[in-house]
Amino acid sequence: MPRAIFSLVLIVCNGELIAQNSYVGAEACGKCHVVRLAGQSASAHAHALSPAARHPLAAGFAPEAELVRPPRYHFQFRRDGKGLRVAVSDGGEKLDLPIEWAFGAGNQAVTFVSRLDADWYLEHYFTYYSAIRGLAATPGHQGYRSNTLDLARGVRYKSDDPVSGIVKCFECHSTGPPHVGADREIRPAELGVRCEACHGPGRLHVEAASAGQLEQARRVIQNPKRMTASGINRFCGTCHRAPQDGALSNSNKAWNIRHAPIYFAQSSCFLKSKGALSCLTCHDMHGSLERRAAVYDQKCDACHKGVKHSPGSGFLRPASCVGCHMPRVSPQPNIEFTNHWIGVYGDEKLRPRGN
Repeated sequence: MPRAIFSLVLIVCNGELIAQNSYVGAEACGKCHVVRLAGQSASAHAHALSPAARHPLAAGFAPEAELVRPPRYHFQFRRDGKGLRVAVSDGGEKLDLPIEWAFGAGNQAVTFVSRLDADWYLEHYFTYYSAIRGLAATPGHQGYRSNTLDLARGVRYKSDDPVSGIVKCFECHSTGPPHVGADREIRPAELGVRCEACHGPGRLHVEAASAGQLEQARRVIQNPKRMTASGINRFCGTCHRAPQDGALSNSNKAWNIRHAPIYFAQSSCFLKSKGALSCLTCHDMHGSLERRAAVYDQKCDACHKGVKHSPGSGFLRPASCVGCHMPRVSPQPNIEFTNHWIGVYGDEKLRPRGN
């Protein structure tokens, strides 16, 4: 069988020139890594981006009841054939728009995005929250002006602005450099955060493995486990926000807690680990997020085995290590994040005592 011929298209992603045809897709990886692919395919990472109408939670995206954004805007979500649409009215004028993209697996929330024209995309005002199995204001949107029907629909983002364009959102929620057409429409190379988001383009790896050149196959693929702990944390921080000079921009702002690598970098556990503690110490990137506190407590026990609270502390038998030392914080209703600044907390859950 003749070898397929691929056109070589070089594009810039995160400051590097990458051949777009170098990515092979998760299914190709799964031909050898069957168990890894099965586990990763069930993870939230794998479902970080999807067409809105095909999202696993899409049945909850079109409530029968009309929704209202103050002071006078009425939203009606509906299914239209195989798609999803929203009509927004101020009692006189009416705007109707297809809902194209769903960002987020839905463990906490799913935010909707649509293309308006060649220059602009729209992040919709309403987001789906799993905690209430319904729609409410998208984080941050309540603080924006909504004195016109167009503004009431949501927040506009430039298509491919290198700093604040919505293409940056697609880059973190999909795999491989998104293709931006001549009309500036953004087309993800592969939906969700899949194998090559962490391991890099896999074509050379697949070709070497297929030829039996196993050592060469190992060398030409990126493996985060070969990175230092700080390197792993910076790498995960490409999307989850990386530490910058070890400083927090505003530790009094609850929303910043979602930037786990930044907070993790402040913790004594990381600083005293001598380069051993990383995101991968506790998180399996090939599987779903572990939610059992006891599993994380076992990780803590590896370094703090036999640690007991003093009688005067008031914490003789805490429910779990992480429950006290990595508290959950809710910056707004219906959503919460784990504070990765590991420490001793009082009632204030944003900063450990003494910091």
